[in-house]
Amino acid sequence: MLAREFMTEDVLTVHPDHGFNRVEIMAELKHVRHVPVVNEDSELIGIVSIRDLLGHLSNAAASHFAPIREVMSKDLVTASPDSDIKEVARLMRDRKVGCVPIVDDGKLVGLISERDFLSLIDTL
Repeated sequence: MLAREFMTEDVLTVHPDHGFNRVEIMAELKHVRHVPVVNEDSELIGIVSIRDLLGHLSNAAASHFAPIREVMSKDLVTASPDSDIKEVARLMRDRKVGCVPIVDDGKLVGLISERDFLSLIDTL
């Protein structure tokens, strides 16, 4: 099975200048743990996780309105829409990440998360 057949396409994203409060609200409303950060051209430039938010907010001087760019992860693990999902699963395991953004020509086209794999197992 290819990533394009398995990925979530309707992915919530944020801009690097958005404040943490926007990500917190989005995460609560949609029950997501990872939010890709994209620029004006929908190019993936980072990802922010709930863990990133909690780490930042544990600092007493942290602001809920600080820009996402301050704590987003820039060392990204990505795959293409034509990647085999077994390879995506290995990437997640080996790099210890909870999701893999699916990128085509630098643009975010989807996301595969641990939750997606759990849903797949549930159908077996």
